[in-house]
Amino acid sequence: MGYFYQDWKEKKMFVENSEGQFVMNFGEAEKSMIQNLESAVINLTEGASDEKRSAINYVEYLAECLKKGKLEVKWNIS
Repeated sequence: MGYFYQDWKEKKMFVENSEGQFVMNFGEAEKSMIQNLESAVINLTEGASDEKRSAINYVEYLAECLKKGKLEVKWNIS
């Protein structure tokens, strides 16, 4: 299966199984993670105690994902 430039640019991957085709949109996942991290920063600096606890839980969750290899950090050098 070939990939088109626009799909590559938008970080979409197409996976096909016996039941059909699925689209995995990693660009949307990255945008969601960015928004969650920005919200965590706001909650840590300005939030009430329950919002701070929620932000800490999210950061701890990401750290655990990194430790277990479920999440990887990639640095683009340009």
